[in-house]
Amino acid sequence: MKKVFSDDRWNDTSAPKVIGERDVSDEEQSEHQQRLRDHLKKIGIKSGHE
Repeated sequence: MKKVFSDDRWNDTSAPKVIGERDVSDEEQSEHQQRLRDHLKKIGIKSGHE
């Protein structure tokens, strides 16, 4: 019997390939940061005064 995760696909150490990229506006970035903060507060990982 083979060991778990012994297949080559699980042990591939090649560098990842970039398949796409786009510019993000400052407004869009701050909106996403605020959504992340709100979510972290909601699930109890981040307090309100950090």
